[in-house]
Amino acid sequence: MIGAQLGTALAALLPRAYNARELSRTQRFPKSTKYAERKLDKAFDKHVDDIKPGAKVDFDYFENTPKGATESARFKEAFDDSLPFASSTMADGGKPEIQINPNVDRVYYAHELGHLAAQQTDVGHFVNKLRQNPKLAQAMGISMMTLPGFAAALEEGDNDLDTSIALAALSSAPVLADEALATINAQQIMNKGGLRTSLGQRGKLAGGLLSYLATPLIAAAAGNFVGNQLD
Repeated sequence: MIGAQLGTALAALLPRAYNARELSRTQRFPKSTKYAERKLDKAFDKHVDDIKPGAKVDFDYFENTPKGATESARFKEAFDDSLPFASSTMADGGKPEIQINPNVDRVYYAHELGHLAAQQTDVGHFVNKLRQNPKLAQAMGISMMTLPGFAAALEEGDNDLDTSIALAALSSAPVLADEALATINAQQIMNKGGLRTSLGQRGKLAGGLLSYLATPLIAAAAGNFVGNQLD
């Protein structure tokens, strides 16, 4: 059973590592964000107007690249903190801002635009507010760490990792829903910009979504291990 728990934790880190490899790029390639920025911006404006007629979203845009001197140092930089290289946040003044590494695949920029587009809908706005609520985040963080352990302790035997994973993932529901909505909108923005995603790009979008399962999966594996010791 320990092998399954360890395997779950290691598998959870693979999408995050895959993303870090992409986000740590220092060289551009044909599908880099920098070459598609204008097309995606225009497609974003059209998409926002389509889902909320008359709406327009202004945002600040910042380009960042890893500073590490070696490839491994740059990878670690992106692995430890991906926000400078692909993120969308709300600044203190209430204006959205996007940070992006201009060398990364354009699907990453489309994904961040997808976040801003999703927030123009009632559902997307509600989900994002849940995600950004500090008290809710704290409560869900606590439940993520405790529910899997309780489930493992209450269920007989050691074959209860699936229950622990389900409970941990449920605790992260607002984050996963917010990321899923951004991914859906990113696909639509890409299509409207005449930049249909390839199979590899769809894999990157999926990997980005899966990377957010890393925390609940690791929490599930850890909580399940502790719970089974009490079982």
